[in-house]
Amino acid sequence: MKAGLQLDSFESATALLGKGEGRQALVPGDRKASELWKRITSMDPDEKMPPPVSNHRLSTGQIEVLGQWIDQGAEYEGHWSFQVLKAAPGSSIDSLIRARLDGTGLWPVLPADQAILLRRITQDLTGLPPTPEELDAFLGDHKPGAYERVVDRLLRSPAAAERLAVDWLDGARYADTNGYSIDDHRDMWIWRDWVLNAFLTNKPFDEFTVEQIAGDLLPGATEQQRVATGFLRNSMNTHEGGTIPEEYRVTYNVDKVDTVATVFMGLTMKCAQCHDHKYDSISQKEFYQFYAFFNQSSEPGSGVTNSNTGPLIEAGSEICTPERVKRDAALRIAELKRLRAMPPARLAAQRDRWETEQLASLGLFKIGEAAAKKLVMFPQDQPSWIWFAADKTAESVEFERRFNLEAIPAKARLWVTCDNACEVVINGRSIGSSDDWTRPKVFEARGLKAGENTIAVRATNVGASPAGLLLSLAMRAANGDEWHVVTDKKWQARLPVLGAAGTKWKPAAELAKHGGGAWGTLYGEKPSDTGPDALYQALSMAKQDRTTAHWATINTAFSEMQPAFKTLTNQLGLEEKILRKAAGTGRTTVMVMDYKPRKTHILTRGAYDQPGAEVSAGTPSILPPMGKTGTQNGKRTRLDLAHWLVDPDHPLTSRVIVNRYWQMLFGTGLVKTAEDFGAQGEFPSHPELLDRLAADFVASGWDLRRLLHRMVISETYRQQSAATPELLEKDPYNRLLARAPRFRLAAEFVRDGALAASGLLNGDLGGPSVHPYQPDGLWEQVSHYGYPNPFSSQKFLPGSGRALYRRSLYTAWKRTSPPPSMAIFDAPTRETCSVRRLNTNTPLQALVLQNDPQFLEAARALGDLMAAAGSLQDGLDLGAKRVLGRATTTKELEVLSAALVRYRRAYQSQPEKARQLLASAGATGSGDPTQVAWMLVASTLLNMDEAVTRQ
Repeated sequence: MKAGLQLDSFESATALLGKGEGRQALVPGDRKASELWKRITSMDPDEKMPPPVSNHRLSTGQIEVLGQWIDQGAEYEGHWSFQVLKAAPGSSIDSLIRARLDGTGLWPVLPADQAILLRRITQDLTGLPPTPEELDAFLGDHKPGAYERVVDRLLRSPAAAERLAVDWLDGARYADTNGYSIDDHRDMWIWRDWVLNAFLTNKPFDEFTVEQIAGDLLPGATEQQRVATGFLRNSMNTHEGGTIPEEYRVTYNVDKVDTVATVFMGLTMKCAQCHDHKYDSISQKEFYQFYAFFNQSSEPGSGVTNSNTGPLIEAGSEICTPERVKRDAALRIAELKRLRAMPPARLAAQRDRWETEQLASLGLFKIGEAAAKKLVMFPQDQPSWIWFAADKTAESVEFERRFNLEAIPAKARLWVTCDNACEVVINGRSIGSSDDWTRPKVFEARGLKAGENTIAVRATNVGASPAGLLLSLAMRAANGDEWHVVTDKKWQARLPVLGAAGTKWKPAAELAKHGGGAWGTLYGEKPSDTGPDALYQALSMAKQDRTTAHWATINTAFSEMQPAFKTLTNQLGLEEKILRKAAGTGRTTVMVMDYKPRKTHILTRGAYDQPGAEVSAGTPSILPPMGKTGTQNGKRTRLDLAHWLVDPDHPLTSRVIVNRYWQMLFGTGLVKTAEDFGAQGEFPSHPELLDRLAADFVASGWDLRRLLHRMVISETYRQQSAATPELLEKDPYNRLLARAPRFRLAAEFVRDGALAASGLLNGDLGGPSVHPYQPDGLWEQVSHYGYPNPFSSQKFLPGSGRALYRRSLYTAWKRTSPPPSMAIFDAPTRETCSVRRLNTNTPLQALVLQNDPQFLEAARALGDLMAAAGSLQDGLDLGAKRVLGRATTTKELEVLSAALVRYRRAYQSQPEKARQLLASAGATGSGDPTQVAWMLVASTLLNMDEAVTRQ
């Protein structure tokens, strides 16, 4: 390099060296005149290449190959993936696989067993196991073409569309949150439904591509074609304080370049964002020419809170009807109301303590009956945090709290902070004020008296935005050093209502933790029936004398104190909002061309604020050129780019897409580096096969079903997966494909398979995302604010009913905390584009299968089905067929039968443990040991390696 020698191109390798000495590294046709030949054959250690000190040596055979190449003209070929397709006419998958095996001493293994083959093809095309009925039908179909008929049925099924969508969502970085540190909620499920419908209807892949990149620019673009452009808008989006809009607008466009280049061309173009790289096929200038296609959209650099950032449209789903949305929401609302009205029996002791504390707080202050609180500078017991909607208020709001004291306390302190200026008054006397959002101030609570006391707080300058108040009162009795916090959630608020005569007292809004809160509205004309007076009266009654109304007041107040109640209330609000809307539509983010053309510059070092030379939209010179005339006033647009990508002469798109579907079916692509077809990527294991399939894909009209059909009916696909010692020695990674591959199922299909085998799977197609089980608190650990608003994605609110059992495709995806049971099985975060998942094996995966509530419920439901099957063998065979796609072996029957007896005997003597285990799996009852035994046998089947492995 320092001497000016470069061998990466014919021009540089044949150029004159030095200062006109007439020497060339390569003289085509004459090895002896070539400096390259002289150096690699030299015996002088100072001349020989590679230098002996490098410890790199060329073999005699390699040296001779180079000599022959020079003598034959030293012809250079460009990088393989940038060359036009070279498809051998009439060649089949199997003939090209066998041709590659010739000379290796390896031969294709025998065909797979029919039951294994049915499970393989069903899992590969749908992500689900076959049902026992499908297994029996296939094994009983002896007519020619039985396997082909199964393939056709599966390819046309909704389950196949859902399975295909999973990989596409990875590449499109689909998620239900905005990403970055706040990572709050947004809706993109309408776009996901568009993807599902495209696969369900077998939309030609060239149309599928064009609509996602430039559907909005198509002549007479339909609503659904505009929805398709959500592919480009799936990237992360920020609205953090201090955001520089232009910086993030550039970031979003760079992400679009990276996504389009990776998904459709298998190129890592992002490497050229900052500067040129020697030997790289794409320059920095070409990166920004490609970037220019996306630089003309009207996407802002800073987004909005808990929502989609425009441009956006209100659009409908083609596969999820309004009627189904209403039905699902109504069912969930009924279930939530039932759960919310039932304080759990296990909380009885806690409720007794709570009643004692409430009597002390609501009535006479008696330190001995109250929970002990040590004095701290700021109370840590979630002081009252009052939020209210101020859209109908004037310039001030007053809050009041009344309570009784048995005697004047020795000391009393008030902690106060407010997001607007506020004044604190005790018994009509002002004791101090707090400025806007200062640190919490501590006031001596002067003026307290025996008997009834009143604390009032006046918040000023409310304006049109929500205001908040944080206030806590703690007192110490004259004879002790223990402190008792007597403020609670039963505040009253008084505010002028516009258009009303005078002011009226109204119940205060909902309270939550400091640092954020649920939004409530001040409403009503009188105190709530569960206010302090009503609750004190109810609690003062002996239990046997309490009326139904008394118990209702107490139960409601107690339930409101429970985290589970708050969660149910938030869920209920979310479902009621869905039911009210229930139009089968949603707001989704799309691409829109900016009405004002924007100039594009090369950004020095990739910095948004260091523009260099201006460039126009264009494509890399290493690839076939784009047409000279653009589609918008002669200028090139995303529509030109989309058409260029699916041009039959484009060497990358068809190869890249075919390779990824081969990867889906065989575990590894013909090019292992599915994300990189560039110079740093892997050379194809079967280049002729890749080109043959790619050319056929284009010639078929980009028919994806035809491509998949061709792959799965091949003998190569239908081989056994068992490996002999010879195969493992000569081809340990199975790149020659003398046997079928064997690999663990993807994360989504591990869970989906368990739900399907147990009969729990909810097969509804499309619609909004759902929230199946996950450990509590994970979202809050990465939460920016911590507020439990159901629309914020800051606190996880588990679903209920049928929504818990939908396919994993529909699971709400939070980028900074993806579904943990799927992340453990290597699902990506979807913060960026991903087209290849890595399979790992860790102990955590076994723990998910054994202990995750979803898998416990699946085991319990499957066990119930097995128990109801008839005889012991019938039950075990049914379980094996549902999970493994085959009947049990003699040895398995023996082991599982013994386990069933052992489990039943163990839990007969431990009824409480049996009840607890069944309760953890969603069952109610006394804890039948037989039911537990069948559940554990079912769990054994679900935990088998075969259950989570594609055989």
